[in-house]
Formats: sequence, structure tokens, C-alpha cells
Amino acid sequence: MKKIEHQSLSDQAYHAIRDGMQEGLFIPMEPLVIRTLAANYGISATPIREALQRLVAERLLTVLPNRSIVVPRMTQRRFRELMPIRAALEGMAAELAVDKFTEEEIAQLSELTARVEEVAKRHDSAGYLTLNREFHFTVYRRANNPELLQLINDLWLKVGPVFTGLFDDEHFKHHANDEHRNILAAIERRDAEAAGRFMRQDIDIAAKALLPLMPLTEGA
Repeated sequence: MKKIEHQSLSDQAYHAIRDGMQEGLFIPMEPLVIRTLAANYGISATPIREALQRLVAERLLTVLPNRSIVVPRMTQRRFRELMPIRAALEGMAAELAVDKFTEEEIAQLSELTARVEEVAKRHDSAGYLTLNREFHFTVYRRANNPELLQLINDLWLKVGPVFTGLFDDEHFKHHANDEHRNILAAIERRDAEAAGRFMRQDIDIAAKALLPLMPLTEGA
């Protein structure tokens, strides 16, 4: 977790926790302890409490009967409902981004892909999740479509917390960067259709690794 400094602490805590949710830092149904978060982020408990309350109000976090605040449980049914939406929107963003990448930005994406490869080879789950998010949103931001980016952000807040289980799947562990390399290659040759297709494949491969880890329904 990164230390927070020099800005509105409540807002910074809010965005830091959101980032952590997208990176799979917080596991579903594991209590988010205010004191622990405050210590990890290097700030007092008050802005953390305010940030958690804001996330609860937005239904991104939920309060259990014992008053613990947690990331909601993800079920196979809900995950399957979200996947085609993600595939459509994130594939579209990749397609829109291709022609907007400068050569310098492509070189930076290539360097990022190499960093993803390094952490994947070490089976460094935490490092992979951070860089995986950076890779995806580097592409999505180049689409230059704020409304589309916001929709994708919202979807990642829902599915990100389950990403922590990706490296529990042996096949994914050894192929975690395959589609990233394919996406990069498609962008390098300015092939928008291929970039969108490989982005959708990346989402599908991750989904196949994650679905067995979830209950079928909330009561299962």
C-alpha cells in the first residue's frame, strides 16, 4: 500500500482504497479494519472511516450484521452477468485506443508488458495484479472516452477483489501475460480489430480461472 500525503486525506484514502479494490488487494468478505488501513496508508483513522462510509454509500462495500465492513461476496452468477459487459466495453476501449497511441506511448506500453512478464515469471501475485491493472488502464485511457473509462472503472471495482485468486489456477499462472503481449503486438501494427479481440480473450481466460473459486449463488 502506498503512503498518502499532501492532499485531502479523505479523498486520497477513498481513491487509494478504490485502487486497492481494483487490484485485488482486498479479498471479498475479509473485514476492512480501520486501524490497520490507517497504519498501512500512514494516516489517521478519521479519513479512512470517512472513505469507507463513502464506499458503503456507493454500494461498493457492505456492512455485515456485526458492523464489519467488507467487499461484497462475488458469485458465479453475478460474475457471469458482468463478463459480457466487460468484454464489450473493454474490447471497445482497446479498439478505440489503437490509433491514438503515439510511438513513444507504444514503447512505454512495451516496457510495461515486460515488467508484467517479470512478475508473472516469479509468480508474484501482488506485483502482477498491480501491473495488470496499470497495463489495462494504460490502454483504456488512450481511447480518450471519459464516459467509457468511467464505466470500465465501475466494473473493475466490482470484479477486482476476486482477481487475487488468479494465480491459484496453474494454467493462468504460466500464461498470465500471453494476451497482454498479443494486445501490444496488435497496437504496434495498428490492428484495432485484433486489439479488441485479444482484450476480450484476456478477460475470458481470467474468468475461466476465477469462476471455480466462487460460490454459484449467494446462498450456496
